[in-house]
Amino acid sequence: GPLNRPEGCAVPLLVAANDRATTGLWLQPLDGPAKRVETGELVVNGAFGYDVQVARTGAIVFGASTATSPSELYVMDSPGAKPRRLTHFNDWVDGYALGRTERVTWTNDGYEEDGVLVTPPGFDPTKQYPLVLVIHGGPTASSKTNFSTMAQLMGAEGWCVFMPNYRGSDNLGNAYQSAIHDDWGPGPGRDVMAGIAALEKRGFVDRTRIAATGWSYGGYMTSWLIGNYPDAWRVAVAGAPVTSWMDQYNLSDGNESLRHDMGGSPWVGDRAEFYRQQSPITYATKAKAPTLVMAHMEDFRVPPAQAMGLYRALKDNGVETQFIGFPGRTHNPGDPVNQRERTKLWIEWVRRHMDSPVKLP
Repeated sequence: GPLNRPEGCAVPLLVAANDRATTGLWLQPLDGPAKRVETGELVVNGAFGYDVQVARTGAIVFGASTATSPSELYVMDSPGAKPRRLTHFNDWVDGYALGRTERVTWTNDGYEEDGVLVTPPGFDPTKQYPLVLVIHGGPTASSKTNFSTMAQLMGAEGWCVFMPNYRGSDNLGNAYQSAIHDDWGPGPGRDVMAGIAALEKRGFVDRTRIAATGWSYGGYMTSWLIGNYPDAWRVAVAGAPVTSWMDQYNLSDGNESLRHDMGGSPWVGDRAEFYRQQSPITYATKAKAPTLVMAHMEDFRVPPAQAMGLYRALKDNGVETQFIGFPGRTHNPGDPVNQRERTKLWIEWVRRHMDSPVKLP
């Protein structure tokens, strides 16, 4: 659309991208700097594409949420106008006690890093709480201060929820995003652990009750953490995890891009050792945390053999584990029944082990 441009100016582009703990919208002319479109506390929906449309009149329509309000449709009559809410699908949330959401920051390895913390209703910073990590996938994605159903459900359990943006996330600039290349596990793992350490300094984290959970690359990171920091976790959930880069190269639908990302084929030269060093399965025998492993049985992005390998390694070494396979040719549940079931199983596993007595060595 024309976006109400001055006479004679070229049509600007409307672009969107993750930016710190929100989604940024910009008008980018063919010449000159981009201009931010202000959306306030609204976080536009999307990660690998965004829910934004431009009308012929120049109005911008988008789906968005806030930390305490689930997704609705909004319209800006022009790029400089204030957003107006068009729908009220989720008014039922009003009146519920919700957790507070904030962006948190820390430094590690010379990087300025961030993440999102959700504290439970009635949070008292002088008390100690369990901490549950919900690690995003991608790795090109980011956690933001949008409405998170998972985080709010966990907050209702009385847990604090930490969603770290490790290197490889796309919200803190190109250098941070590209820093994951040739450092798929160790660097991001240090980023996550540094974020936890920053929260621990605030005094509210019960260090004996910390959980690592995530899906896709979040499942990879969970698998990496439980093997490389085995004493840090009370419980874990690894969903659709890459556990072996070799298997990922051989079996995934993304093996050609993986060849580029990993610096070559594992079958050429000495790259096989690099694949092994960066694979969580290499360290799985050190894991101690009871771990729920989930996958879709026809997932071409991260084939279920990856999750099965982690399950078998844990099982054979006496670590409590369970494998749950979902039907469907998908990487994430695409229907509301399996979406709800996955969330239910995820939270129930954490609750069961978070509340159980600590096992002494």
